[in-house]
Amino acid sequence: MGRIQDRHQENSALTYYDDLGLSARASGDEVRQAYLNLVRLLHPDLASEPSLKRFSENQLKRVSRAYAVLSDPDRRRRYDSQLARADEEPPEEPVSARRSVGRSRARAWITLGWLICAFAGIVGIGWYVSEQAGTPSEPAQVSAAPNPPAATATSSLQPATASSDAADKSADPDSVHSELATAKADRDRALEQTVLQAKELDFLTGRILAGKPGPGSSRLSGVWALPPSPAAQAASAFTPEAVDLIVSVQQDVIQGRFRARYPGMGGPDPPMVRFYFEGKLQDDVVNATWNGEDGSKGEIQLKLSSDNALQLVWSSTQPGKQSGPDSGTLALVRKPGL
Repeated sequence: MGRIQDRHQENSALTYYDDLGLSARASGDEVRQAYLNLVRLLHPDLASEPSLKRFSENQLKRVSRAYAVLSDPDRRRRYDSQLARADEEPPEEPVSARRSVGRSRARAWITLGWLICAFAGIVGIGWYVSEQAGTPSEPAQVSAAPNPPAATATSSLQPATASSDAADKSADPDSVHSELATAKADRDRALEQTVLQAKELDFLTGRILAGKPGPGSSRLSGVWALPPSPAAQAASAFTPEAVDLIVSVQQDVIQGRFRARYPGMGGPDPPMVRFYFEGKLQDDVVNATWNGEDGSKGEIQLKLSSDNALQLVWSSTQPGKQSGPDSGTLALVRKPGL
């Protein structure tokens, strides 16, 4: 109990024992006697000045509260227990001390944050410098290859967008394969068109040089066209306005060029069908395959009705870019003198 009393005295907190001027070991009689002495000493009727009278009243109230607790054994035990618990708790720090500790902790966290930011900045700068230092290694490997000077100069003049597009395309194998297939198809189509034009040119050159068909040539050889008619007009988009068919037969091998112009139907250019065909001659009947310059393909049948009349039936098996119909049946006549 003495330790409790000393502790509260150090903290400037007066206990009921302090109000009565007793120690915590005082007996009940000592408590009663101390109270009576203080009542006689602090009675307000003994004070002459008003200020002293008020002071006496306040002090007498404190003494009365202390005596009410310490004179009752149960209340005194509970009060002593409270003092003991208060003695076990750590002393409460002043508000100024708590504020000082809080400021110190805040400064420590701020300092730690700045240190982390500085470390991250140093790491980022080091990474950037290492990336910049490692970038020139790739062009050095490319320039080491034995490329011709002209190719190097040409590649250096290409815009930066071309390299970025190439990088994007290389990242997608499917698009690269698709573009390669498209380029291959375009190349094959161009080669086929070139071969077809060469064949047609050879055919027309040979036809011009040969002149009129001789007595021993096939009756299919010659130039065929639509029959002349003063009122002949195209009935629809599937009826041609003009047709010319040139046929040449040599040793049962037939070659020919077919052209037909159809009504424009309001378009800027009239639709055209043009192809070159080759086949075998069998009893004045020809079944052959044809190829167009636009990539179209199909079949054609020629059949003589008489020496000067021919029936032509053609159809497309692979459409191309031609603007005309995909099939047709025509009755042609031989052009006189050809």
